[in-house]
Amino acid sequence: MRRTLAVTLAAVVSVGVLVAPSPVTAGAAPEDPLTRTHLLTSDDYVGVYPDMRDLSRSVLRSPLFAPRGCDDRALVVRGSSRIQGSVSPGVRRRSVALIDQNLVRFESRREARALVRRYRLFSEECVGDVRTDDGEGGRVLLKNRAWFPPRVGDQSAGMLIGWFSRGSVDWRRVLAVRVGRTVSVLDVDFTDDRPPKAGVVTLGELAADRLR
Repeated sequence: MRRTLAVTLAAVVSVGVLVAPSPVTAGAAPEDPLTRTHLLTSDDYVGVYPDMRDLSRSVLRSPLFAPRGCDDRALVVRGSSRIQGSVSPGVRRRSVALIDQNLVRFESRREARALVRRYRLFSEECVGDVRTDDGEGGRVLLKNRAWFPPRVGDQSAGMLIGWFSRGSVDWRRVLAVRVGRTVSVLDVDFTDDRPPKAGVVTLGELAADRLR
């Protein structure tokens, strides 16, 4: 079963505080909500990961589960508008297994910057091995590793997590990219191997271009 950022962090953390949008400035014109047109397309994914041909795709309004420092709680991020897209190959291979993209728009750049900083803080202060369980009695070893990607968009940060359980390994490379008041969080899951940095950065650049 896919272990998204929400599930993986939940092994270390439990769900915590909601992010409430700031009051709209008086007289400010409302901005159109995020829609599936803001998400990366199937062609975008296949262009970076050719193995993902015949992929399946879903679009939801799920909140983002983000790291909250090294505390024992995750952060549920809703912002003022949000949308999530998930894609996976039709056949599981020894490569990309699933990619989630969460888009969250805030009322202010300050809130958007604060979210990206959470990912950088994780890589700066929360690296190491964590022994936990999978919620079903199975033992899990999480390998939390630092990743400091090149700048993408107005601001970016990353993290790398390995999930070792029942003889299998899933590696997830996460890239948070801010464009103005909107943050794109890409969560790229590989089976057995660590997701190469270049492909994730390329997807981040495509996501930033779509949000401009």
